[in-house]
Amino acid sequence: MLKRIFAVIGLIVILGWIIATLALAVFPIPMKTVLFPIFAAGCVILPILLWLLLWMISVVTGKKNIATFEVKKDDEETLSKAADDVEEAVNEAAKDSEENK
Repeated sequence: MLKRIFAVIGLIVILGWIIATLALAVFPIPMKTVLFPIFAAGCVILPILLWLLLWMISVVTGKKNIATFEVKKDDEETLSKAADDVEEAVNEAAKDSEENK
């Protein structure tokens, strides 16, 4: 229940920040040239900071949440195959460039 409360609070903060940014963009406010870049940057930084907070909570507590990063076994095989394909493509490109010289 506590997680849902924090999630709703986070959404309200983000939506309020976006609405304030839009208000700064639309209405003639005296400090617009100073405040708008701050609010616009906040629209990007605030969600990132909230995600980092969730991730750090999962690291400290050891519990999985939406921000937990883990690679599944199937993903490891896919990443390994992709790395092999990239290495093969690089080797072929190197051979082609040597042949063209």
